[in-house]
Amino acid sequence: MSLLPRFDPPAFLSDFNRIPGQLEAWHRAVSNWFDASINSDRHLVPDGPFQFYNPARFDPAGTSVEQAITWNAFPKELLRRFGRERALQEADTLWTLDRYWSDLEGHPIAQSNFPELFRTPFRPQNEYCEWHVTRDPTTNAIQRVTLVSEPPEYWHALSGLSVPGDDNTFPGDRNRVVELYRELTGQPVQWADLIAPEDIEAPAGLLAMKGAYNPYNRWNTTHGIVHLGAPPNSLMAEIMLGADATVLRRNARGQLLVEPDSLICCAAYGGPDRNSDPTIGSSVNALARLGAFVTLANPVGLYMDHIDLSGWEAPDGKSVTDCVRIVRGSLKMIERLVVEVPAARGFTVSDLMIGGASIRYGGQIAECVTVKLTGVAVLQAKPIVNQPVNCDARCCLDAAYPTGLRRPIPNDQPLPIGTEPVFVGQGAKEGSADAQPARTLLRGNGVRTAQPTAKRLRSRID
Repeated sequence: MSLLPRFDPPAFLSDFNRIPGQLEAWHRAVSNWFDASINSDRHLVPDGPFQFYNPARFDPAGTSVEQAITWNAFPKELLRRFGRERALQEADTLWTLDRYWSDLEGHPIAQSNFPELFRTPFRPQNEYCEWHVTRDPTTNAIQRVTLVSEPPEYWHALSGLSVPGDDNTFPGDRNRVVELYRELTGQPVQWADLIAPEDIEAPAGLLAMKGAYNPYNRWNTTHGIVHLGAPPNSLMAEIMLGADATVLRRNARGQLLVEPDSLICCAAYGGPDRNSDPTIGSSVNALARLGAFVTLANPVGLYMDHIDLSGWEAPDGKSVTDCVRIVRGSLKMIERLVVEVPAARGFTVSDLMIGGASIRYGGQIAECVTVKLTGVAVLQAKPIVNQPVNCDARCCLDAAYPTGLRRPIPNDQPLPIGTEPVFVGQGAKEGSADAQPARTLLRGNGVRTAQPTAKRLRSRID
């Protein structure tokens, strides 16, 4: 192995290539995000090496294994809250940002404090895949469903802004931003359409600055879609989650935590009601428990891995493969996917069926999409043995909302009245494989046994 010479743009997209200094600026930014994520958690592992690493700064010796971590694109949070039928309706409906932050904070936020959130739309699609449905204005039939996984940071960088939360600036090319918006939406977009008319301030900080690129512009919300926009759907969140998840955790009884829900509630590294965050966290944590160094594969990004067309039917009885096309990215690294029936076939997306049911919502297509990130584990001849640390937070169950966990609550804050803590007795049983230190799990690992260990590692994550 060797140091990574450069972090490439997601899916190796080529928009930066013609902008002098842009690729170098992107590399610096991603490297800085890795460093910041590591530094924020380094104090949790004072006596050993921090297992999440920046591949541009550190080259761990050992056997490298790439592992795709996958989950379903439809928001599990909506399913838990509403049930499938209403969840399909809600997922296709724009919400305003105050609803996201109210849920995050656990109580309604004051409109007087953040008035712009109450008029800024976003999609409640928080699995790192979002979609926009185009319907016939007369018949309401679905003409096109466009799904994206492009991170907002890429578009901030392309516009020449510093990315929120980072001081790194980019040369950018506003003309290229406008060109791409016109190409992807098919509309005569102007730069003035893409800038924020006011500061968009949230409890976590500034989301968009007046006069600068606005990820919540109408061509990325009400009138179309270009990139991810839901607050948790960001590249920086992915990197931070990776760093957080390499820290081993124990419950109040001192038991090692290994299950996805108990881990995320303990470490508070995302939303426990999602498909994505618990899956990413538990998969990365499993690599860390094996004593490996862990990072994210270049190019760092969230991708649609594939769309499952089994069970799809067209009214003419023919294949539906020509109804699906990759617009940006590539196979296994899909950033933009369009489902649209060729005009020559004479029917619409609404006439297609999935599992015997006509397509009424874009969410039915999202249910067929698998999203992923790719982790890298570097197995050590002498596995890393770090001690688990105590929980930072916990989740609770509300009798009025029995199907969901909401957000983890920090240990220094009281639980809401009428709720009870969950997972209080969950942890690895004494004597189980997961309860053993990594040294035992990988005993005898070296050059001769590296391949069997890699296979065993893969089987644990699949």
